[in-house]
Amino acid sequence: MVLTLNRRLKFTRLVAITMGTPLASSVFLSITIMVLMVGSLINLIFSVIISTAVVILVSLAYGELVSIYPSAAGNRIFLKKPMGNTLALSLSVMWVIIILGAAGIEAYMAGNVLGYVVGILPPFFWSILILSVVVLINIVGVEISGNFQMFITFFVIVSLIVVSVYSIFFVSNAPPVGFGSLNWLSVFSASAVSIYFFIGFGRVTTLGEEAIDYRKGIPRAMPLGIFFIGITFILASVAIFERVPISVLQNTVIPQIVLGNYILTGTKLPILIGIISIVMSFSAFNAGILGTSRLVYALGREGVFPKFLGNIHKRFLTPYASLLFLYVVVMIITAVVFFTKNYSAIVLIAAAFDSFMYAFVSYSALWHKRKLKKQEIPFDVRGGTVIYIVITAIFMLLGILLLLTSTAEVAIVVIVGVFVLSLLYYYLYKSGRLGTRR
Repeated sequence: MVLTLNRRLKFTRLVAITMGTPLASSVFLSITIMVLMVGSLINLIFSVIISTAVVILVSLAYGELVSIYPSAAGNRIFLKKPMGNTLALSLSVMWVIIILGAAGIEAYMAGNVLGYVVGILPPFFWSILILSVVVLINIVGVEISGNFQMFITFFVIVSLIVVSVYSIFFVSNAPPVGFGSLNWLSVFSASAVSIYFFIGFGRVTTLGEEAIDYRKGIPRAMPLGIFFIGITFILASVAIFERVPISVLQNTVIPQIVLGNYILTGTKLPILIGIISIVMSFSAFNAGILGTSRLVYALGREGVFPKFLGNIHKRFLTPYASLLFLYVVVMIITAVVFFTKNYSAIVLIAAAFDSFMYAFVSYSALWHKRKLKKQEIPFDVRGGTVIYIVITAIFMLLGILLLLTSTAEVAIVVIVGVFVLSLLYYYLYKSGRLGTRR
């Protein structure tokens, strides 16, 4: 008997998973980078609004593609026909690597927060403990992990909005900041960085084989989840910009905890920010592991990755081999981040690569819209042709702008990484060592 994944994920869980991956504590590190570069509050607000709007539009492209290909392979299948097998594989593998790098940053952040709030154990051990619990939850079953994700995601969204609104409108321990002057170069540069806010939302598309309604459920869940994420991080960014001095932001890896100390001084509530941050890490790890493991599982099933990664647990019907593989890889990356204490480059690399990936996905949606008949696209977006042309151009420009305004190592990793992987997969494909199953 051939084992298959279970279709149990309802719409609310799909919304929660869409929001869950981006709702990471490490987002506060990208907020720090943005605050240091925008120069004014109006630039900060416009940059997050723009990034939210364009990511909502690219989610429509994802929606069309997942309605055509409800596959755990996700991006790899979406890009295969318009861009070719080798490049599609290279971009998919690079995407997994980037996501795992982001997971390492998240573990670094989570460990530092728990070390601050609880103490007892060194931060690194707290990071491993969180990751271990999340992987175990996912191995036991996708339904359990879906319920877990839904609860913690909505808790985080509501908590962040409440704390941010309180900070912006009801705290007066600092002079008014003012909106400042508008600079469009700063706005678009910061928008490119704020793409990190939404990193990994597309991993929900890898659950096409487990969603009850993949034709409409996943396509509708993504823009709704992104909208709520955008609102949440606009408020959080403004709160940090207004309440935390620049000099303090330059010297901390836990800006959210610093914000809590500034706005809740004299009460017993600063610990609340720490609790929210810890739950955010659980949310990000859970949603991230849930989605990425399905892509690794699919690539193992196809023979692109080692075949054992395509195994499914006989009792729980979950891709346990890919989950355990990701567990080991993320632990190694976490150790490296703790040792080097370098996170900014990874944030910028992830934001840049995501921008290019969104451009490629938009192009793929455009390609399919022109090649397929309307009835062959279950989730057909009206005006999609124009939308996808515009979004492809915008994300290409944002990615290029981020590479031009970042350190050389960011551009080198993104460009060389894709080039080397393309050569590797081209060699494996030509030599017949690459799996060809779809």
